[in-house]
Amino acid sequence: MGIYFLLILLPFLVVNCIEPFEPEAVDFESALVIEATITDENKNQEILVSRTFALDTTGLYGERGAQVSVTDTNGDVYDFVEAKEGKYVSSISFAAQTGVGYSLSINTKDGSTYSSEQVIATQPTKIDSLYTEINFKDGEVNEGIFVYVDSVDPTKSNEYYRYVYEETYKIIAPYWSPLDAYVISRVPFDYKVGTFDREQYERICYNTVISKDVIQIKASNFIDNRISKFSIRFINRDNWILANRYSILVKQYVESRAAYNYYDTLKSLSDSESSLYQIQTGFLEGNIHSVTYKNENVVGYFQVSSVSEKRIFFDYEDYFPGEESPGYESECELLTPNLNDIGGGSYLATGIDWDLFTFYEENGDKLDSNHPFVMASPNSCGDCTVLGSNVKPDFWVED
Repeated sequence: MGIYFLLILLPFLVVNCIEPFEPEAVDFESALVIEATITDENKNQEILVSRTFALDTTGLYGERGAQVSVTDTNGDVYDFVEAKEGKYVSSISFAAQTGVGYSLSINTKDGSTYSSEQVIATQPTKIDSLYTEINFKDGEVNEGIFVYVDSVDPTKSNEYYRYVYEETYKIIAPYWSPLDAYVISRVPFDYKVGTFDREQYERICYNTVISKDVIQIKASNFIDNRISKFSIRFINRDNWILANRYSILVKQYVESRAAYNYYDTLKSLSDSESSLYQIQTGFLEGNIHSVTYKNENVVGYFQVSSVSEKRIFFDYEDYFPGEESPGYESECELLTPNLNDIGGGSYLATGIDWDLFTFYEENGDKLDSNHPFVMASPNSCGDCTVLGSNVKPDFWVED
């Protein structure tokens, strides 16, 4: 998941997975970008195929119409179908088997063929525990909540681990109303507005954010290869995502040495304070190559990994009892905009049309007919769907 974020920052880098990084200057128009991790979870596996272009354009563009397949050393072939632009999903569910080799093949609609080196599925290692503690980061400057993971491989056969997380937090709009405002008439100097029942519930929402940083560790860095109290996430106590209920799902991927080095180089390059232009002219070479054109640039890594995951929930009150929770995402204010302006326009009608604010309540001052409504600004203060989804996730629990 993090590769896409890093490739947007450093889309044109090459390094050998084992040798020290030596950027190689290249001249190109575009490069294929592949993110492919097959796991030992029995599911419909996913592979992302995109294309990035020269530095005068931005972003990644999903590759359409490709033929994608994975073949194992037992002779089994798993075909992938295009679910949406650039996203390919296996036509059947399957799980990578420990000790079995897998290789990736991609044929793009322009007739080019790409293939990966054979990768052996790793042995599984489970997450022992996922937990949180209050502590300070950067001395005693920032107090907050650390998320830690413990893990141990009793066979001591696994050395390299990568972690990703998905954090989900509950959002409660502070100035929500069951009513919404609309413009009845747009006649200059005679604007009229009204209210109606909202069509959807927009007070409580949930937002999920996927980690973008590369989080890796070597088991040999710990005593007896037991990963202990490894920090996955730090959240400052003033971060608004803690205001209500919070959950984090952590996934642990067992990696090969080559995969570890590949992602470690991505991390070191993205963290580097060196001038970006000095390294943008190279590529980060993975284990996927063009069969059709030997010197074609391909960015990405095909990985086969065992994965373990755990989820925890907590409330702000659990760690800071009796204390005021962090504020909202935005500083909210209540306004009473003009219905009819001196120039013939309407600040209230324009704000409703442009979603500058949302209805909160009728103005209690009945004598002030030119300010009929109290509105919450910005509109996220009265409509949580600006910041998340009002559909509660299936995994969400309140206790």
